[in-house]
Amino acid sequence: MSKSKKPLLDSTSFIQYRKQITPILFEKMKISIIVLYELTATTVDRETLQEAEFFRQSAYKRGDLITPSMTDWWETAKMIRRLRFGEKSAAGGKTPKTPDAGRMQNDALIARNALLNDCFIVTANIGDFEKFLPFMPKLEIISAEDFFA
Repeated sequence: MSKSKKPLLDSTSFIQYRKQITPILFEKMKISIIVLYELTATTVDRETLQEAEFFRQSAYKRGDLITPSMTDWWETAKMIRRLRFGEKSAAGGKTPKTPDAGRMQNDALIARNALLNDCFIVTANIGDFEKFLPFMPKLEIISAEDFFA
């Protein structure tokens, strides 16, 4: 993992490790609006909702809030299609068919945005993001357990 890259946490990492996100760590992170959407839409208490709002406002002010562009949506849709039907990857080899690939939209957008914004993914669900490696071989993924250890 490159020292210059910034961490980009997925939703599960935020939920499981939110008490370990110190102000110093938070200043070094980029935040995905997709992750904040997931946190806000699924939040079960007011404290989590308030934290998501704080993360959004703070990351936006310092220029670290990542929002997918129209191109990100389009390219991600094409990648999900290739996964779904087992078509060729960026490396040219076929990928296994993944019939439920349509449910990976948010993770795919997070992965693409991490790659394009010089970030690495921090996740408790490494397998979810490894599925994108045939299409994004330079994507860096680290387990949340290792990151927060």
